[in-house]
Amino acid sequence: MTTIIRLSGAQVTQLVDLLTVAAAGTSDEDRYQLHYSRRQVDEEMPPIEVLVLAGVLADMTDRPGPDWATRTACRWWSAYLNRLLGIASAATTAVINQQPPSSSTWRGPQALRMAA
Repeated sequence: MTTIIRLSGAQVTQLVDLLTVAAAGTSDEDRYQLHYSRRQVDEEMPPIEVLVLAGVLADMTDRPGPDWATRTACRWWSAYLNRLLGIASAATTAVINQQPPSSSTWRGPQALRMAA
């Protein structure tokens, strides 16, 4: 089962704009990281990309360069993306827990007695 984090087109635009603004006043290394993250933002993202993006945004709140408003927006988006990851993780766990065991892997109590 593949989990995908879904963002709206408006959210993708806001994140791309935020990453562009944050990159404007940073070091070359930070700028590269922010440009890379910007290229990864899409309406459907694998959780690992969302986790990396949330980390990059959280890291920007402690770096010199971005103004107060940009750091605040980075902090908000990082928290929001982490919440989305938590929701997706809980939903995936719920779906996995609801699925009956496969007949090829589950032998039931009889197999346990026979193995003993």
